[in-house]
Amino acid sequence: MRWRIDLEYDGAGFVGWQVQPNGPSIQGALEDAVERLFGERVRVSGSGRTDAGVHAEQQVASFVVETIRSEKAVRDGLNFFLPRQIAVIGAVRVREDFDPRRSVKTKCYRYTWMDRPTRSPLHGSRVWHVRGRLDEAAMHQAVQAVVGTRDFTSLRAAGCQALHATRTISAAEVQRVDDQVMLKIRGHGFLRHMVRILAGTLLDVGQGRIPAEQLEPILEARDRFQAGMTAPAQGLTLESVEYE
Repeated sequence: MRWRIDLEYDGAGFVGWQVQPNGPSIQGALEDAVERLFGERVRVSGSGRTDAGVHAEQQVASFVVETIRSEKAVRDGLNFFLPRQIAVIGAVRVREDFDPRRSVKTKCYRYTWMDRPTRSPLHGSRVWHVRGRLDEAAMHQAVQAVVGTRDFTSLRAAGCQALHATRTISAAEVQRVDDQVMLKIRGHGFLRHMVRILAGTLLDVGQGRIPAEQLEPILEARDRFQAGMTAPAQGLTLESVEYE
């Protein structure tokens, strides 16, 4: 039986989605929980990798087991064995050909800055705290340059294993809610650190170091050194994953 599970997790304290030898991973915790629940050691596949420290409000994963259980038993059983930072929010049986990565229609990521004068003990692990008010209108104007299909080499991290840098972004916006400024970006797929490099570049816009119109030439240059810094991981959240 092939299962689809929808997950929510706090990425702090994990080395990211993928199993790695240098620390605990989301994938590893799920595979351990599946083995304890079903008595079978299987590979859990995800819709994509998230970096160390990145959070998810909806990550999607899939695995195949022989044992038959109800959807409620799978959801609640996995949650019993998972660490408190990870929760299965839904479990459903799916067709054998369901692939959590290749079947994706769009993903939506959110990056959040907090621009109040003092740090936040409650939100500090979910935002990039910066001092001085950001110009969210200029940031929103700038980010429109990424919408469409284009080469995103300027926003591509070293070590990215993608075969090419062309990606399609269907929507991007920056908006403010009180003292938090949020970038939301939706697309079929993303390069390694692409959203975090975009967030670092937008910070330069929001703080007035570069004009909003400069993001277009930065993308046209196809040169990582033209873009801004890679933003800290804790401000990034995988907000949703949509399928056909």
